[in-house]
Amino acid sequence: MPISKKDFKNGKFHSKVEEEIISFLNERKERAYTSQEIMGGIHYHTEFSTPEITKMSTFAIADFITLLYDLVKKRKVEMKIVRGRMYFTTRGNGVAKCPKCGLEITEPKKMWKMAGRPDKKGTRLQMHIGLFECPKHGTFRVVLDKQKISTRVQTNRQTRQKKKRVGRKKSTKKKKKRKPKSDAWSLL
Repeated sequence: MPISKKDFKNGKFHSKVEEEIISFLNERKERAYTSQEIMGGIHYHTEFSTPEITKMSTFAIADFITLLYDLVKKRKVEMKIVRGRMYFTTRGNGVAKCPKCGLEITEPKKMWKMAGRPDKKGTRLQMHIGLFECPKHGTFRVVLDKQKISTRVQTNRQTRQKKKRVGRKKSTKKKKKRKPKSDAWSLL
C-alpha cells in the first residue's frame, strides 16, 4: 500500500508488524528471543517450497530483521549477542501506570539512575527511575528497576589511620635560613 511523501519523509509511520513485535516481547519480558523465534511467535509466514518463493521469503526475512534493528535504534527493543546469536528483548524502561487514573504509559519522558547510602555491609541500592507524563494528570515518577551494588565502606579506624599518614608527610619546601639578628647593644 503506497504512502504519502509527507509520511515517507517523517518516517514515523508504525506498522502492524512493529506493534506485534513489541506486544510479543512485552508479554514475555522474562526472556530474550532470536529473530526466528519472534517471527514464529507473531506468525510471520515465510516459505521455502519453490525457488521463486524462497527469494521472496529471503527478502521478507531481511525486511523483518531491518525492522528489528529500527526498533533497537528507536530504543523500544534491546539487542545483545549471546554465544554468537542475536537476541532481542524489551527495554528496561517498561510500562508505568498513572497513580490517579491507571492509564498505561509506555515511553518515559526522562530516565536516570540514583544510588542510596551504603549500609553496614557496604551495599547500596541503585534505583533506575523514570519520569512519565499522563495526558490528564501531569508527570509522575516510577522506580523501574532496583539493584544492589557493593561498595567498600571505610570504618572510623581506617579514616583515622589515613589522616595520620597524611599528617606525617614531610614538606618538600626548602626552609629559608634565618639571618642572625644584630644586637643593638653591641655598639655600646
